[in-house]
Amino acid sequence: MAKTKKHFNAYNFFISFLVSCGQLAFGYPASIIGVTLAQPPFLVYMGLLDPTTATLTPHADQLIGATSGVFQAGAFINVFIAGWISDKWGRKAGFYWCSLLSLVGGAMLCGSVNITMFIVARFIAGAGSWGFLSVAPAYSAELAPPDLRGLMVGLNGINIALGYGLASYMGLAFFYSDDPVAQWRAPLGIALVFPVLMILICFVVPESPRYLLMKGRVEEARTITMRLHTMKGDPDQEFAREEFYQMSKQAEVDRKLDPGWIELFRRPSYRKRCVLAMSFAFIGQSTGVLVLNNYGPTIYAALGYDTEYQLIFQCGWISVGIIFNAVGALIMDWTGRRPLLLLGVGGCCVSLILEAAMVATYAETNSGNSAGLQMGVAAAYLFLAFYSVGVDVAGVVFYSELFPNHIRAKGIALSIATIALTDLVYLQATATAFANIGWKFYLLFIIISGLGTIAVYFFIPETKGIPLEEMAAVFGDTEDIAVYSADIHLDHNTHELYVDEHGQQQTRRIATGEEGANTYESTEKKEAAHVDKV
Repeated sequence: MAKTKKHFNAYNFFISFLVSCGQLAFGYPASIIGVTLAQPPFLVYMGLLDPTTATLTPHADQLIGATSGVFQAGAFINVFIAGWISDKWGRKAGFYWCSLLSLVGGAMLCGSVNITMFIVARFIAGAGSWGFLSVAPAYSAELAPPDLRGLMVGLNGINIALGYGLASYMGLAFFYSDDPVAQWRAPLGIALVFPVLMILICFVVPESPRYLLMKGRVEEARTITMRLHTMKGDPDQEFAREEFYQMSKQAEVDRKLDPGWIELFRRPSYRKRCVLAMSFAFIGQSTGVLVLNNYGPTIYAALGYDTEYQLIFQCGWISVGIIFNAVGALIMDWTGRRPLLLLGVGGCCVSLILEAAMVATYAETNSGNSAGLQMGVAAAYLFLAFYSVGVDVAGVVFYSELFPNHIRAKGIALSIATIALTDLVYLQATATAFANIGWKFYLLFIIISGLGTIAVYFFIPETKGIPLEEMAAVFGDTEDIAVYSADIHLDHNTHELYVDEHGQQQTRRIATGEEGANTYESTEKKEAAHVDKV
């Protein structure tokens, strides 16, 4: 079987899709606050809007900022806890933990009776939902074959956008409810569906074989790997056997390496990975995407549209994200990660310049120019197209690929924590910034994303098609690579695996059916043994 063939297995794709559904439990509660804050009945109920004057009450801006900010504060804390749990007890255990937090926080949000309770509930819900953003991509990456990892991990990006979309659609649907309380409580209550779904999914999906190998559970890992990577029409199951052999040998090396937090920053190659991942996480959120998401209706109001149109435009905006996340996932294994990352950040910068110009020229001057207002909406849509294809879906794949098995959960946790902390700062300041400096707040995002485009061009490496076990070569850690996939071969006459000495012509034999064993023979010794036996 050719090494270049796409190793697609329908069962593997289905399992990867189920794992990626964890992002529904992230995307929906992360986005629902945008439509909630657009509902006047919610603002009146929580004492943020004076119903007689239709103006915000004193300190409303700060409290609105807090409802968004504490969500990220909970996220920042739990991404580390969820990563620790998934390392200690398994990827599915991480899902259980995040589902529990999401259920508690979601129930409190739905039943909140005052703004204080709502803010506390947002903290818990943020912890649970963002935990999925940390655990699911690592899980997906460990299930996917190298040549389709962009697609299968990219399913996470699609479901993030779908979660955002469902929140907007439900917000719009319940806007037409005759019950003013149901207009905002019902969409919040729907968030409880997704953590329940993930608990049920955990009964169906297998544990990550790479996690099992790190724990020494070789036979379980072998069974799952063969099921995930079985190829029709190949009686020898060459790819699955080669994949498992490489994984098992690498796990033997990784188990001897230091998995501590200090090592993550002490060792230069690990530190470089952390810097790259955290820097891109900061750049991606410094495009202002969550500001546009959470305050989208507020921005459309500034452009002169009423509540109904604000919600309609928000639904359309999110739908663009679903489409272009899917586009990114489908083309990533062809284009590579780096071109999409570069296109995403650069495109966001250009779109933000257009958005700022339209808001400054037509919205804040109340010019009534309909073409200018429509261009402001179009710029927001264009922004999300670039962000989705190049930052959202490509970013989540990039974070999941960079780190070796023994520190993957920690590395992704650092990346997601950076996103959460960046969002916390921006969202806490956004309401006040818009109230005081208006469109000039966009300049911050324009400058950072512009500089970020340059940084991506010069520093981000390509990771397309590289097995997770060989990613160390990108960062100069070739001594940590147990075996290269290109050196593993199957003899279709004897049905045995052979391994070439990397960079040499000498061949070693692996005992048939014992791909995880430490049994090797050089070609010369094998021939000599055969002569002796005769």
